[in-house]
Amino acid sequence: MNFIRKTAAYFLLFGVYSVTYFVALMGGLIPRRRWKPTGRIMVTGTFHNPNWYLSHITPLARSGVKEVILVVDEPQIPIDKVRFVCPPKWIARLISRAGAKAIWMLLAGIRYKPDLYMGYHLTPGACSALIAGKILGRPSCYQMTGGPVEIIGGGIDAIESVGGSLGKPSKFIEKLAIKVVRQLELIVVRGNQAREFLASKNIKDTVTIITGSVNSCRYSIQNNRNIDLVFVGRITPMKQVHQFIDVVASIAYRIPSICSVVAGDGILLNDIKAYTEKSGISNNIEFLGKQKDIEKILTNSKIFVLTSRSEGLSIAMAEAMTAGVVPVVANVGELSDLVTDGVNGCLIEPNNIQAYTDKILMLLENESLWRQYSQKAIEAAKSYCDIKVVTKKWHDNIENIVNRASGNFVKEIQN
Repeated sequence: MNFIRKTAAYFLLFGVYSVTYFVALMGGLIPRRRWKPTGRIMVTGTFHNPNWYLSHITPLARSGVKEVILVVDEPQIPIDKVRFVCPPKWIARLISRAGAKAIWMLLAGIRYKPDLYMGYHLTPGACSALIAGKILGRPSCYQMTGGPVEIIGGGIDAIESVGGSLGKPSKFIEKLAIKVVRQLELIVVRGNQAREFLASKNIKDTVTIITGSVNSCRYSIQNNRNIDLVFVGRITPMKQVHQFIDVVASIAYRIPSICSVVAGDGILLNDIKAYTEKSGISNNIEFLGKQKDIEKILTNSKIFVLTSRSEGLSIAMAEAMTAGVVPVVANVGELSDLVTDGVNGCLIEPNNIQAYTDKILMLLENESLWRQYSQKAIEAAKSYCDIKVVTKKWHDNIENIVNRASGNFVKEIQN
């Protein structure tokens, strides 16, 4: 079964990237005339978490566009200027959810005539956006939310995607993925690591850094906090939540009353609960499940812990820092763009449980130091990820790419 799964993943990625690249090349040969912008953009992706969805779509809707057409499996939380377009479930059952959204993106594109097509993650989101854009004569954008792991080795370390089923790295699939990425007019990454990776592949001029957003107005900072450690996110292999349990267990030897919470859901939730019981710290950890109102939890927490093997720039971490929660996180992905070790948090070499333990104890046992880090965390998150900052970046980039692609260098996107 493993061999069949690996082979299927290889040929699926080969087929998707090959078809996407071919369509992009053919579409590039078609002469394009100037066109009048409609003020609409079309976006596709899968949103597992309501806070993640709000942090990414809200600044798009506020960026000056007339409407965001969101092609998704099912409607999400309503946002002003966002229209949901959902393919029928019977089509999804017939040709897969990704295939259904790709077809609906084309059909909705013909109807709504967006100025820009955008996809989260390279496959299937950005591939669908690129195909629709090339066929319908509009620019396309790739949001590299997961960082370079979406591409390296064919996505072998992006274990929640098709690439994670490859079994071993594929340079051939990686090269195909790079060819596809070069055809996109705009590539949005979450930090410097991803930008440097793309630059090493001679992809530079089309790359810009835009993070997800946090709304600092939603957070009221409080001094007295009852939760010592907090984990927020999906409980999946990539997050390595069992290491968070190990950290809590290690600290419990020194502070038996340590209080921690896990806010999130995922495929490993039951396994993690069983691991917690086996570790003998069930009284120290509360599992809250998926939370819509995460602000109350964060404003009552002291230290945010992230033990992921890979990350883009964690929106959960940015939200926590906005609430004054001090991050103690793995030094992976783009986290160091926001966390300055020894200033507003701590960066830990991945998988080093003792290092997590030492830094957390240092902060819990020195309230003055924790408050100093907390204030610096708030300042960094607001300056880098506040919704006003992110909205302005989206306004400038969308306006620029649409004006250049349409041949309309004077007219701005209308509010």
